[in-house]
Amino acid sequence: MQPYKPDFITKLLAGLSNIKVFKWPLFISYRPNNFVIKGYHTREILKLVKPGDILVRSFNNYLDNYTIPGTFTQVGFYLSEVNEQHLKKFANIESHNFKLGRQMVIHSIGGKVILEDLIDFCRCDALAIMRFPRQIKLLQEIPPNLENYFLNPTASPKPAKTIVEEPSAKKNWLAKFKRNKQQDSDEETVPKKSFFAKFKRNKDQELENVSIEENNEIKHDASTIALAKAENEIAQHLKSGKIIEFEKIFKILYRLAIKELNTTREHNFDIEPFYSTSSTDLVYFITKSICWNYAIIPETSKVLFKKRSVILPDAFVDGDLEEIWKKV
Repeated sequence: MQPYKPDFITKLLAGLSNIKVFKWPLFISYRPNNFVIKGYHTREILKLVKPGDILVRSFNNYLDNYTIPGTFTQVGFYLSEVNEQHLKKFANIESHNFKLGRQMVIHSIGGKVILEDLIDFCRCDALAIMRFPRQIKLLQEIPPNLENYFLNPTASPKPAKTIVEEPSAKKNWLAKFKRNKQQDSDEETVPKKSFFAKFKRNKDQELENVSIEENNEIKHDASTIALAKAENEIAQHLKSGKIIEFEKIFKILYRLAIKELNTTREHNFDIEPFYSTSSTDLVYFITKSICWNYAIIPETSKVLFKKRSVILPDAFVDGDLEEIWKKV
């Protein structure tokens, strides 16, 4: 998964996610421990949840709720049991700090992929369990970008869509003036900095070459290619009108999920990386072989005062998945 740089916005949103505001009487609480989902709710969930279910949750009165439109703010994928052997076999992880157990949820917070016990994940104020049908049949057309990836996962990915607003005439004039001033400054300092500029270019080229080599290793990872081939077979079976048992598909989804614990993903599938929607990005990537069939695809939404190509948590609830349990 693409790492998120710890810029100001990321740090700000991380802080807001721990602050809870009560409007009346007005007071602020940092990392409160009281939640609407209680123990008896969790016992109900433990009886109902199945491997492959998508868990969507939210927290009341937290400031970061205002950065994401809709009811829910986070998404997790229920794996059930995860042990040392699974980490070693599917993600080549020998030593780690992950929590392991028999009822694990994988999700992402700020771009960091983690495992969390289901009971801990249920400590929230609203939660829904969404489920893929036990028999998958074709309902939608597969998006071209996914089909291309399944056919060739080593191809260079296209950058995520970014909604750019047209600058005003005043901004254009200022930008042009700034460029002219910068060019004048560069022309004056070239003789003095030519040696250092040449040295810097050589170092940058070396770093770029290393980066390309690392990316090639990621692109041509054998397990990545094998998993994409399996995803392609799922999509092609659906396109041909065949019905597939979800139990068979889940084996592929499970491997994809575990591999994300030790992967730097470079394909974004038209999703703009963003702190507050990293959990939906993860679950979409895990389930991309079938989630498009249930109207779960990237869409342009206004998130934190800016239009972005993202998948909102509510998409997993508003789509065509089966609702197993819900409390809001």
